[in-house]
Amino acid sequence: MVLEKFVDIWNRFLDLIDAIPEDNIAVSVYILGAVIILWCWYAVIRRIPAPFGGILWVVLFALIATPTISEGPNSEIAPAIFGLLFGILTKDSPLIWSNLSLILFVIGIGFVIGWCWSKANITMKKTKKSDDASPL
Repeated sequence: MVLEKFVDIWNRFLDLIDAIPEDNIAVSVYILGAVIILWCWYAVIRRIPAPFGGILWVVLFALIATPTISEGPNSEIAPAIFGLLFGILTKDSPLIWSNLSLILFVIGIGFVIGWCWSKANITMKKTKKSDDASPL
């Protein structure tokens, strides 16, 4: 009796999932998984000093979120780290360098954004201190 209800609920769930296009599910799972991984990683690196924690967060973001240039049916949603590992395993030099360059480009952009963010935070802290200071 309980098993039949469970099977009925499971079949309805599968019918609902079958109605959604496969590409949309893959992209949403990839994005949601990346957000969850980065959120958990942020909870870990929060305890590390600021510059090292930010650097590690940018590196993990680049490894997870950089798109690949590999070929195949689902290559557009695969991170570049998989293309890099596949290139290393197959000893395909152009694939290795193209994926590695994409990852390093995203890391570089992340470092520039982090540098601008830290400069903006320093400026905001200085203006806040000057607002709190006595005019005398």
